[in-house]
Amino acid sequence: MRTLATLISTVALLATLSGSAVACGPYNDDWAGSDKAAHFGVSLALGVGTSRLSDDTWTAFGLALMPGVAKELYDGTRDCNRFSWKDMAWNAAGAYVGVRTGNWLLGPSGVSYRMAF
Repeated sequence: MRTLATLISTVALLATLSGSAVACGPYNDDWAGSDKAAHFGVSLALGVGTSRLSDDTWTAFGLALMPGVAKELYDGTRDCNRFSWKDMAWNAAGAYVGVRTGNWLLGPSGVSYRMAF
């Protein structure tokens, strides 16, 4: 009896998932998609901001990456959308560049780029 219930629930789950995939059409997620620049830019700006919140690069990187992770988790719950590892890669790249840029431009002494020239 337990096996039958498991089988029925599995078939129902698969039917639901396949039905929504067909209704939404093919899922296209290119590396250079139209939203990738937005993922990079927002994460870059967050990275510059969080570089001032923590002196530790990896802590600032994690803080800058949190909104991107939250957005992708939210996308994963929406119909006709899913969690995108490509979006996360662009989020991570933007956050890292932003933190490093923030550390270079706005170092511990304020505007530290003057010392480099």
